[in-house]
Amino acid sequence: MKMAMIIGLAVLTAVTGTAPVEAQQTRREYRRMNWSENLPEAVRTYHDRRFTIVSYRMAGFSETGSHPQPGSEEHVKAIRDAVRANKWLTAQLKTKKLTANDIEWVSRARNGNMTFYTK
Repeated sequence: MKMAMIIGLAVLTAVTGTAPVEAQQTRREYRRMNWSENLPEAVRTYHDRRFTIVSYRMAGFSETGSHPQPGSEEHVKAIRDAVRANKWLTAQLKTKKLTANDIEWVSRARNGNMTFYTK
């Protein structure tokens, strides 16, 4: 009886101990997805997914939450070049009367969708 309780307690401890570790790894992977070095390749291959356009000049930040700060000029240039290389995305932006030069920054959601931030 004591042995069964000890085994049961060990299993319970092991199960509850893995959830925070998995959550921490998920958050770490999400941050890694949005590193400046990883975004251009994601933009270059982005296709047939939903995306959102958000303006940095919007008066109501309360409606859209906090906006990420753009990277360095070099990183912004790399993202714009990636947009230009993605013909599907260029066509989608054109329908919204935007060009690659209008894009200031981009971020990825966990589900793969992207948010493009404009001037």
